[in-house]
Order: sequence, then structure tokens, then C-alpha cells
Amino acid sequence: MTQDPHLSDKETIIRLKNQIAHKEKALHIIQEIDHIRDQTQNLIPMLSAIVNLLADEFNTALCLLALADQDSGAIELKAVHRQQQTGSDVNQLIQRELVEKAVYLKEVTILDHTNLISHVELPDDLYITAVPIALDPEHPLGVLLLARRQHAFTVADVDLLSIAEQHIDSAVIQGHAHNELQHRYQELDLIYRIDRIRDRHLPLDDMLNEILQIVQKAIPSEIGFAMLYDPTGKRLGMRAATREDLFHLSPYTQSIEEYAHKALEDAEILRLNDLTVNGLRSFMCLPLILNDRIIGALGVLNRYNQRGFTSQDEQLLSAIGSQMDTAIYESLEQRHLREVLGRSVDPHIMEHILSADENVLKTERMYLSVLYADLRGSTSLAERTDPDTLISFINDYLYAMTDVVFEHHATLDKFVGDEVMALFGAPFPMKEHALTAIKAALDMQKAHKAIMEKWYSTGIMPAPVGIGIATGELIAGEVGSKERADYTVMGRAANLGARICSAAQGGQVLVCDETFKLIKNQVRYNAIYGMQFKGVDRDMVVYEILDVL
Repeated sequence: MTQDPHLSDKETIIRLKNQIAHKEKALHIIQEIDHIRDQTQNLIPMLSAIVNLLADEFNTALCLLALADQDSGAIELKAVHRQQQTGSDVNQLIQRELVEKAVYLKEVTILDHTNLISHVELPDDLYITAVPIALDPEHPLGVLLLARRQHAFTVADVDLLSIAEQHIDSAVIQGHAHNELQHRYQELDLIYRIDRIRDRHLPLDDMLNEILQIVQKAIPSEIGFAMLYDPTGKRLGMRAATREDLFHLSPYTQSIEEYAHKALEDAEILRLNDLTVNGLRSFMCLPLILNDRIIGALGVLNRYNQRGFTSQDEQLLSAIGSQMDTAIYESLEQRHLREVLGRSVDPHIMEHILSADENVLKTERMYLSVLYADLRGSTSLAERTDPDTLISFINDYLYAMTDVVFEHHATLDKFVGDEVMALFGAPFPMKEHALTAIKAALDMQKAHKAIMEKWYSTGIMPAPVGIGIATGELIAGEVGSKERADYTVMGRAANLGARICSAAQGGQVLVCDETFKLIKNQVRYNAIYGMQFKGVDRDMVVYEILDVL
């Protein structure tokens, strides 16, 4: 550094010491702000800690930090530090008018008292400095305001505050990012909680009431409501609300219906603040639409704050609605299908069934193949095997058999003990149901062999599987009561398949003549003559399938 020829050596040393002290203080402020950022992720605690730090460093009577709201752009006070005896004159600085002026400054500025705040006189010994916070001049984030008595802000103070601002702005961005992550987490948590409610298969009204309680807590407001169309699809009516006493809702009923219809007509969320309609201050409503079908509307009214509903509230309501419309649709149209077929078909087939326009549970005559697979010697196996081991083995076996059924896009009709019954060609027609059933049977034998090799070391003796397949016209549909119903088939071919399964030896796959006619050129086989079955008044030929060509 070149020495100023006009300064003495002593003056030069003092100047250098001051420069070093200034740099050390700047470094200290930077380190402390960075430390705060590392220790505190939430925006408000972070800003409070920064304000307290700067108040101490600059010995202020007042230090405040305000930020522009990300949604509305309105300036909001986020953190304040005041000395215990600041005086009313200092407190006059905590005004939106001053902060809104200061936020658009281009650089750290020592403010003049003249026209600083309308109709407010400040003492001459009160000095004020504004620090605009921005990543760039066109996008202000907020402003830091400092006031102190007796000691004016110096050029060195302005420089230090400029350095501090370069780290405060990134702290603000970090805090906003953390809040956004927290908001996303809240969305995921809400979706998870609503899924849990859906999985309980509650009655529709109970489900709506539980979900609305979640809505009202996630978006603090006076009332949450759900409106649904009646079965005709012509009338929209209130189905559930968080206030059981509808006297609380009645003053808003006309406005709610009007705004809900508007949201449905526009097919987009409607957010209204600053309302003055019969006590209605703010309103937000999401149309519930799934697969181009209008189900109803989900909404909240009178947000518990002065600003009303925000864009983050919109996101939360949309996240909730994305699960709720599906839940309601399932309750109204498809829950019955899930109850009847949910455990009988592969999830992919289930989705196909749910998306089908026709009623797949209707009773009808269908030409299909039915398969039975039964463990041989399971009774004696049960007598000589520990119960826990036996149940674990049977569950492992049935799980493997079910996997094979689903892999071949068949329907698991039922388990009868250790016997598996599967349908090929119902509830949806299957082009090559007989051949597919045979392929599944051969895969079952392979899967069973792997199961037996796994369990042999535990003392489970080999228990082979016999499989029978029959094909014919069967009556398929939902059978049961209101409390419990299943999808199954009835008819001669179903009975014959069970009889053939009973005759099959361990490791065999036997099919009836009707099945064989459909696949005889596609398999290797042995014909077995003279078979007799209960309920059949003649000898029959069945075919043992050895392999698929």
C-alpha cells in the first residue's frame, strides 16, 4: 500500500489499524450471518437472529426487517429488535409507509428526516439508515431499517451494512426455499393422510367429514365444505361441512353456491379475498373433476388472517382435491368393484376394470376356462407339522400360486383351504383362455417345485400339486349378500374342473375334452380313457398336458 505523503507515520499506522479493524468487523458480521444460516433453516427465526446481531453490532435503538410477500408483493414486517426504552418517537418508525418507500432504494441510504413519514416529527438526534435487500435492482426482496440515537451512521457503517446485505439476501432466498420445501412436505403429508382415510373404506359422509377436518387444519379457516352433485348430475348440494350446526353456514349459503358454480364453470380454482358479503371475508373453492366428470366442489371460507387465502393455500387445496376427487369417485362409482374384485385380480387388471364403462359385475353367460390347483396329502401334512410352520408354508404356497394367476392376467376366484380356483376369461373375455390356463398350470407346477425345495430343509415333506382345467359356458357374476359378495362362476364346467382336479395325481395337469379341442395342436399330451366323475353318466377322456409346443 502506498503511503499518503501528507500523513505522518503515526497517522498512517492509525489509519491502517482502522482499516484492519473495519475488515475484521466485516469478516465477523459475515461469519455470524453464515453461522445463523447454518444453524437456522426456518425463515422467521433466521431473520430474527440476523436482526438481533445487527442491532448489537451497530448499537441501534431500533432494527427491523421487512420482506415483500411472495404471493401478493405486500411488504410485511418479519423481525424487530428494540431497546427496552426506545421511546415513542422511535416506535413511530415501525410504519408500513416508511418501509414501503425504503424497499425501492437502490443502495444503503442514510435517510433524511424531511418528509420521511407523513405527519410525524422525529428528534434531530435520531439517525436512520435503510438497507434495501435485493438480488438485483428489479426484484426487491425487502428492506432492513436501523435507527440509533446521538451517533450518526458513518461511511464505514454504510460499507459494513452493504457487505452484510450481500449475505442477508441469500439468507432470505435460503429461508424461502426452506419454507417451500416445508410446504411441499406438508402437501405430501396431506396426500398420505387422505390416502390413509381412503384405505379405511369409510361411508362417504364419514370420509368427507374426516378429510374436511384435515383441510381446515391445513388451511386455518372458519369453515370447510364439500358440495356434490346428486345422482342425476343436475343439482349441486352441500354434502359435508366442518360446522355441524348449519346455522353458522346459512348466512353464506347463497354466496357459496354462486362462487362454487363459477369455479365449476371455469373449471379452475377460485380464490377471493377482501369480500364484504354477509360476513364473508374470503373464499376459496376447488372444482372436483375426474375423467371429465364433474363431481362437485371443495372449499374453505374466512381464512384466519388479514390477508385472506394465499397461493400456497391454493397449492394445498389442489393437493387435497387431487386425492379427494378420486376418493369420492371411487365411493360413488367404484368402491363396490374394489370390494368384490380387489383381492381377485392383478392391480393392473383392477385399474382396467375401474376404467371400463360397462358393469363388469353384471351376471352373464361367458365361455371361459376354469382352473383348480390342490395340494396332495395336505391332511397328513397338517397332522405331522407344527401349526406355525404349516401356516407359513401354506401362505408361501398360495402367494406363489396367486402370483402365477396374476402374471397370466387371470382372476383369482377363491381359496378353499389350500386349493386355488382361477378364472381365465372373466370378468373380461380372454382370446386364448384355454391355452393361457394351461400355461399358468405348468408355471404353477414350476413355482410349486421351487417352493418345495425351499421348505424341504425345514421338515416339510413333499406335497405335490394336482391341477384340473375345464372349459365351457358358465354363468359369471357377483354372488353374495350386501355385507359380503364375491365374483365367481357357476355351471357344469366349473363342477367338472373341480372333479378333474380331484383325479389329478401330484404333478399332473389334466384338462377336459372341451379344453383339449381348443389347444390340441399347441401342446404335448397323453390321453387318459375311461375316467368316471360324479354327476357324469358316461366315461370320459381327459388329457394330461406335458408341455406347450
